[in-house]
Amino acid sequence: MKIIFSLMLLVGLLIGCSSNETEEQASEENSTNEQPQEEVNEEPKEEVSEEESTEESEESSIDTSVFVYATNVDITDARDITKHITATVYMNDELKGGLAAQHVLSQTYDFLQQEDIKGAETLTVGVMVKDKRVLQYTVDLAKFVPNDSEPMTDVVLAASEVEKISPEVEEFANAFEWKMN
Repeated sequence: MKIIFSLMLLVGLLIGCSSNETEEQASEENSTNEQPQEEVNEEPKEEVSEEESTEESEESSIDTSVFVYATNVDITDARDITKHITATVYMNDELKGGLAAQHVLSQTYDFLQQEDIKGAETLTVGVMVKDKRVLQYTVDLAKFVPNDSEPMTDVVLAASEVEKISPEVEEFANAFEWKMN
């Protein structure tokens, strides 16, 4: 009985192994036939990655180091298409919305004066705290005139249109008498 069982097991293994070898040979033949096609398909992928890296290097030319209290700043540079730049400034989650907005507005004053944004007509800045947009404003660069004798927030807001403001930031703005358009 043991001998019969052993023979059946051995035959089963041989049959199983022989079918795998046939499948492997067939897949090797298919992969050999497909290799020229894969090489053709890979070349456009490389071209796309070169274009993406060019776009990334253009984006990274804008210095965001003025936003010193930010945990991250995302820049969308569309100067070549719409003469517009968008900056989304992610602030530390421990900051209150009003203080975060105050910091970003003050730092926008310096951001607007850098050479890196030449060619832009408008700049939209979004202030994010805890994944919530607490303030968004668009600055018309033609209206922006640096003035060291006025608070930086007022100078930035004089050239801006506030598009979104949370109730907390609005209360903060009223308390500090921001001059919003």
